[in-house]
Amino acid sequence: MSLKFTPMQKSDAKLLLNWRTAPEITRHMYTDVEEPSIEKQNAWIDAMNARSDYLGYIIIDDETPVGFLCFTDIDEQHSRCSTGSYIYDRAARLKYALTLHTYICNFVFARLKLNKIVNYVMDANAKVVKLQELHKTRLVGCFKQHIYKNGEYHDVHVFELLKQDWAKQKQHFDLATIQSAFEDWK
Repeated sequence: MSLKFTPMQKSDAKLLLNWRTAPEITRHMYTDVEEPSIEKQNAWIDAMNARSDYLGYIIIDDETPVGFLCFTDIDEQHSRCSTGSYIYDRAARLKYALTLHTYICNFVFARLKLNKIVNYVMDANAKVVKLQELHKTRLVGCFKQHIYKNGEYHDVHVFELLKQDWAKQKQHFDLATIQSAFEDWK
């Protein structure tokens, strides 16, 4: 297993646009990309990389880009953030469905030194709702009919995980392995 996370760059624009507009990915997103273009994708990458509350990564499996990971709404004052990810490649999705969470949580709690992760998952993404439960994240509640997409309303489930609760969970990998997977972990 050779999982790596590299900060997103403009050179990733075409790949990200292809993934983000793929039906199997976009159906789980709050929004769809309107009038997709490389220029708009480059502008989005520039905008996200300029934010102090956002980090975006390309997920790489054995030198092959397979997905995207981001940390959003990074709030140092209140010591929390949200995360989002998708693995486009089906084989990699099956391979990392359970262990990706270990990388994400350790990055938030050890690298960013935050206390809490808050995640928002659309009900259309039933597999991720189930994964959140398997990972022992706490279901805080549900925003009923919170997102209107493709002609219907979708509920959004809200999950949270505290650093102290994460520390009690079984770790799939040691921290050194996780640190070495992130190119910019300092």
